[in-house]
Amino acid sequence: MKKDLDFLLELGWAYWKSQVVFAGVELGVFELLKKGDKESAEIAKRLGTDPRATGMLLNALVALKLLYKKANRYQNTPIASQYLIKGAPNYQGDRIHHLHNLWVRWERLQEAIRTGRSVVEETEKEPDPQKVRDFMTSMHNLARMKVKILLKKLGVKPFHRLLDLGGGPGTYAIAIAQKNPNLTAVVYDLAPNLEIAREFIKEAGLEDRVTTQVGNFLEEDLPEEAFDAVLVSNILHIYDPPTNVSILKKCHKALEPEGLIIVHDMVLDKSGCAPLFPTFFSLNMLLGTCSGASYREEEIKEWLSKAGFSRIKTRFLDKDSAIIIGAKL
Repeated sequence: MKKDLDFLLELGWAYWKSQVVFAGVELGVFELLKKGDKESAEIAKRLGTDPRATGMLLNALVALKLLYKKANRYQNTPIASQYLIKGAPNYQGDRIHHLHNLWVRWERLQEAIRTGRSVVEETEKEPDPQKVRDFMTSMHNLARMKVKILLKKLGVKPFHRLLDLGGGPGTYAIAIAQKNPNLTAVVYDLAPNLEIAREFIKEAGLEDRVTTQVGNFLEEDLPEEAFDAVLVSNILHIYDPPTNVSILKKCHKALEPEGLIIVHDMVLDKSGCAPLFPTFFSLNMLLGTCSGASYREEEIKEWLSKAGFSRIKTRFLDKDSAIIIGAKL
């Protein structure tokens, strides 16, 4: 009984942990400690924070196994060094910051459950440049962690002309082009997103093979039979099933005969109650979109079939996500 009560109460205060991580990242604790350990008072002085409060935060980060403490000196643990230091290959700080940005939506969850509608205000629907950058860099962080297994499961050598639909920061198009030197790719998205994509493309030195095209795939048709592969990564969870079928039909027209569509997304199991992250992500889509949700593998396969695709198969990337591939015959 005590174990059950502890479990329940920890669910109640779990957001304390999140706020400690947000504070550690955004105040710059991990960046400050990247070159070595420091005393609490020095950390507070360098951060410009209250010494007593800083000590409390540092101790909480130790409790979360993100810092070590020895003789009142603090240093990053391997987890923090790998994921929370800017410039590290696996940096996830932008992702953490984006999750913090979502806090204002999640505190209105009960409102969304009562109304069945998004809590995003009309003014918030207008793109704020900083929030766009926060989101795009967060997606870049996430994609960098997924791209190796996606490339392994997909096999990109046969592709010559790729469309990365709603490609955001262009992370997948860049990685696929790096893996396949004979491929050219187009990242198709809204203008504010592509400003950031072009920065990553330039950083990778691929301006000659990875280009961008401004467009709205909900309102505009795609070039017909212009590509032999179309990647639809983390797009379908934004929309309802009829809209998703419409998007996939446009992709079908954009493909050459024998071309492939690759849908990459989170996938729920048949119960709709697992895995944990996609289940909670459905609520995130309720809060932030008009009709989005996480979907089951069978639903995505059905949409692909309705859009005209054949030879549909699934390859799981991890416990939360998969690529579902279909061919235009």
